[in-house]
Amino acid sequence: MAMKVAICIPSYGDTKADFTISLARLLVRSLTAPGAPRLEIETFLATSSDLVANRTNLLQRAMAWQARYLLWLDADHIFPPDALLRLIGRRLPVVGCNYPRRSEPTGPVASRMGEDGQYAHVWTTEAKAKAGEVEEVAVSGLGFCLMDMLIFRDVQAHLGAGWATWAPFDRKRVPSTNARMGEDASFFAELRAAGVTVHVDHALSWQIGHIGERVFTNADAEAERAAFAARPA
Repeated sequence: MAMKVAICIPSYGDTKADFTISLARLLVRSLTAPGAPRLEIETFLATSSDLVANRTNLLQRAMAWQARYLLWLDADHIFPPDALLRLIGRRLPVVGCNYPRRSEPTGPVASRMGEDGQYAHVWTTEAKAKAGEVEEVAVSGLGFCLMDMLIFRDVQAHLGAGWATWAPFDRKRVPSTNARMGEDASFFAELRAAGVTVHVDHALSWQIGHIGERVFTNADAEAERAAFAARPA
């Protein structure tokens, strides 16, 4: 029996051309690579300016389709053709990519929780990538992230009666501030509360590009590390 993978793409407007090419190559490789697991892939798209609603809708549709895996893709990224197979091969509950932000100076989207309860950036370096390092984090982005849908058994058990009204992408307030988390940080906070671990694959992260006025890579993030750390809060 083929393993069902839901590719979920929230979009505001048209997808980027280079993203579309990356997705086409990923689909071909995922379905035809010799020795790869047999997959059944369905692509779900939600288009509006409301990212929280888009992600909620996509998660519900993946669940209704009874997907075994959900691959989150943002429509402004590029990635290698074997990216999905590599993440499936990690056999982790949630594993994604620490891609650079679409800003200048750029920096990483992943963070760990420090002993002081504060978030600290996790950097994807060339050394980590060459070593094939996979690192546990507290937060990553959902621009390229694979989830084993079996995690929702743990989430449902944790929530109990609250599962019926669960709103995982609603933006929570950051403790001790008036700021709100992004929808991805809120989602990962919900998963961690249910005991679900989150990892980033540094080797694959090094090959991810975030499309802005230029393509941002982790080589840019590493080179601009000091400028990113010195930016105004």
